[in-house]
Amino acid sequence: MVEGERLADEADVGAKNTEEHLLEALARQRAASVPQEEPDEDADGVRYCLDCAEKIPPERILAVQAVRCVTCAAKRERFAKLSKGRGGAGRIMNDENEFGGK
Repeated sequence: MVEGERLADEADVGAKNTEEHLLEALARQRAASVPQEEPDEDADGVRYCLDCAEKIPPERILAVQAVRCVTCAAKRERFAKLSKGRGGAGRIMNDENEFGGK
């Protein structure tokens, strides 16, 4: 029975490693959701978008620790994707296909 006990111990070690990995991943995800910019809040705790000064719904703040409204956050994400876009021949070919080039 020593062999069976050894397998159980290996399974326990694997389960423990998996649990530790998941806890570390959750900690990284929580840390990433903390705003990198200071939120604009009034004395009553109402948070305003850093770009357009509209009120941010409390549900959004709880969900993602938002410092921007949905509209402004989407604009920033689109801009970030465009500025990180492909360069070189791949971009030229896409631009030509999209804009009726050669």
